[in-house]
Amino acid sequence: MMVDSERFVQMGCSCGAEWIEDRLEPAATCPWCDLKLTWDQLATSDRMGVAGPGCIDMSRDDFQQIIDNCSFVETKNPSARSRYESTIWSHLYSTPGTIWEITIEVTSFKTEDQLRSITFVLRLTGNPVLFTSVLTADQLLFLVAAIARAMQTVAEERTPLAEGIFCGHPLEAA
Repeated sequence: MMVDSERFVQMGCSCGAEWIEDRLEPAATCPWCDLKLTWDQLATSDRMGVAGPGCIDMSRDDFQQIIDNCSFVETKNPSARSRYESTIWSHLYSTPGTIWEITIEVTSFKTEDQLRSITFVLRLTGNPVLFTSVLTADQLLFLVAAIARAMQTVAEERTPLAEGIFCGHPLEAA
């Protein structure tokens, strides 16, 4: 029997995606470009590889709590991949001349309490500004906090994102 430290591995793709893959799957599939390689093909691939053992360091419930606190709106995303669940969360905020849109797509393994991938996208007035993978709670919190601070610099009152991520504490605190 394979232990979780061998079963779940951190993957990387030449398109820039990083995610967690289950070695019980017959192949690894990139969540961004859909490149699919068997474990044998990975040994010689220059487009995808295993970075080592891995897991995203938060459960679905922990992720849900962060997202709920920050006023994100959930949209279920039906997945053709029957072994994964996919959900998209969005946060919109408008200031004069700028529309802030944060989209976070999360896939998880249906049979495990394990997140598979988190894709974080920021658009300003429709223009993509940031598109990245997130593999840790610290990375997620850092991105959301940085964007909340940036939003706050142009807002006339406390934004829902800043209120949620800083739990009502002053932004001025270092």
